[in-house]
Amino acid sequence: ALHNAELFEEAKVAKAKAEDANEAKSAFLSTVSHELRTPLTSVLGFAKIIRKRLEDKIFPAVTVDDQKIKRTMKQVSENLDVVVSEGERLTSLINDVLDLAKIESGRMEWNFKPIFLQDVISRAVSATSSLFEQKKLQLVKKIPENLPLVSGDEDKLIQVVINLLSNAVKFTDKGKISIEAYEDKGQVIFEIQDTGIGIADDDRHKIFERFRQAGDTLTDKPQGTGLGLPICREIIEHHGGIIWLNSEYNVGSTFFFSIPIIGDVASKQPMQLDRILNSLKKQIKHTSLKNLEEVPTILVVDDDTPIRSLLRQELGEAGYQVKEAANGKAALDMVRISKPDLIILDVMMPEINGFDVAAVLKNDPATMDIPIIILSIVQDKERGLRIGVDRYLTKPIDTEKLFHEVDELLEQGVSKKRVLVVDDDVSAVKSLTDVLTARGYKVVEANPDNLLETAAAHKPDIIMLNSVINGDEKTLKELKFQKGMENVMFFVYQ
Repeated sequence: ALHNAELFEEAKVAKAKAEDANEAKSAFLSTVSHELRTPLTSVLGFAKIIRKRLEDKIFPAVTVDDQKIKRTMKQVSENLDVVVSEGERLTSLINDVLDLAKIESGRMEWNFKPIFLQDVISRAVSATSSLFEQKKLQLVKKIPENLPLVSGDEDKLIQVVINLLSNAVKFTDKGKISIEAYEDKGQVIFEIQDTGIGIADDDRHKIFERFRQAGDTLTDKPQGTGLGLPICREIIEHHGGIIWLNSEYNVGSTFFFSIPIIGDVASKQPMQLDRILNSLKKQIKHTSLKNLEEVPTILVVDDDTPIRSLLRQELGEAGYQVKEAANGKAALDMVRISKPDLIILDVMMPEINGFDVAAVLKNDPATMDIPIIILSIVQDKERGLRIGVDRYLTKPIDTEKLFHEVDELLEQGVSKKRVLVVDDDVSAVKSLTDVLTARGYKVVEANPDNLLETAAAHKPDIIMLNSVINGDEKTLKELKFQKGMENVMFFVYQ
């Protein structure tokens, strides 16, 4: 009995040490990945700028008959393409490591909503089209237009399809790749089939394990981290589905995954007008800003000088007036002196971090309507949106996405915030609602009796209360301690 007790204690100590080591590994992976993001953002961003300047302005202006100079120009252009493509590949690898660290620590953010799987496939195919062109592979799509709605995180599912398509291209030298989707027994089944090298029987159990890859790593150079498929499995299983494969060595592989459809909602397809308009808006460049007499001013707040320089060049080239601040305190001072039209804000800065800067600006009536885009290596979107920032993007910078958000927010003209108006005077509620709505705010109305329920359901950024009903301090304290309501502003009027 004593011997068993000793063994039990030793096992407990060993388990605790193993858990500590695993946590330390996850923390190390997360820290290193974050530290790599900042210099990678600069390298990738400036490489793209140099390539664009050469192709748009310098090469067209050079007229030479010397074949040697022409070859050199072509070589420079090809070298820059390699720098950009390798930078993007490194970004993908870092994202995989970060995703793993977040999954292991339970900090992965999920944004579930009803989605059209046709859109998921379309965006994934568009993102991987250049891979098919490079290897001259044919992509065959069998996607019906009437696929039922599913509840899912659109970006995460796009990530899964991109990963499976990229793998299919990577291991296929000739032939074709097909992607198919269909409904079966309350689920949507995806199939991605290739005519590549296939997977040997001995290797099939490895491919969904972390940091494991099929093949002999001494003779077959590993292509990636071995994290793509394990992360795909985590994403699909979180959606209530499963992922599996059929493969024959030297013939090809077929990967399958399933996503449950939404019960009753699936039979009631919503109007697709919003979807069509959103798709059109994504394709149309916002040109109305260029016709404005006053050039919009954007304040870039980042303690990293190369990042500020990169954004200044990119935004300046797009026609915006750019101001810079190297830290949060300087940014607050500049905003008070002259209000910018939009702020791009980093999180990790000395003295005052970006979240605190955003909280100060969003809690001040004089600055709360300035749109704020957080652009950071820190992935804490939920906290940013809770404070009231309008968009949350992560580094390395996706220039196209950043410009889209900047254009959209400037066109919108005012930061959209949710306001809950609480009053038993119907006319007062109507007056406030009309005024706030005209200013671009989203207004929810409530009376004192259903205040708690309405606030919990809508999670407003501002609660406006009549001082006559403000006597119940207990209710206000309950509100402040509800999850997601920690940063709500209370405006009391009479």
